[in-house]
Amino acid sequence: MAGSDLDVLEANATFYRAFNERDVGAMEQLWAVRHPVACIHPGWDVLDGREEVMRSWRGVLGSGGSPEVGCTRAEARVLGEVAYVTCHEVLRGGRLACTNLFVREDGAWRLVHHQSTPIAPGQSRPEPSPGPSN
Repeated sequence: MAGSDLDVLEANATFYRAFNERDVGAMEQLWAVRHPVACIHPGWDVLDGREEVMRSWRGVLGSGGSPEVGCTRAEARVLGEVAYVTCHEVLRGGRLACTNLFVREDGAWRLVHHQSTPIAPGQSRPEPSPGPSN
C-alpha cells in the first residue's frame, strides 16, 4: 500500500477516534475549511456547508445517546489531491456502509464528505478470507 493510501487511512481513523472520544475539537479540525463540505448521517437529509455540518457533529457528539462506532474493511483510493475511503461502520445494532471523501488542504487530508447508510439484509459483501491469498 502506498504511503499516500496510509495517510488517508490515518485521517479516516482520526475521524472515528474523534467520533468515539466525543472530541468536537478534533472533529472540527479534521473537516476542510477552504473546500465545500457535506454530510449525510443515516436517515438524515443532506447537510450542506461547514457550519451546518459542524452543528450536526456538535449535536451528535454532545448527545448522551451517541453510539460507539467501529470501522472495519477500510479501503483508501487516492486520486491526486482527492481521496476516498469506503468502509463498514460497526454499531451494536449492525453495520452501515460508509464513504468518507478527503481533499488535501494545507498539506493534510481533510474530510469534505461523510455518508453512511444501512446495509440491506443479504447485501453485505463477503468477509475477506483469513491469511494470504494466491
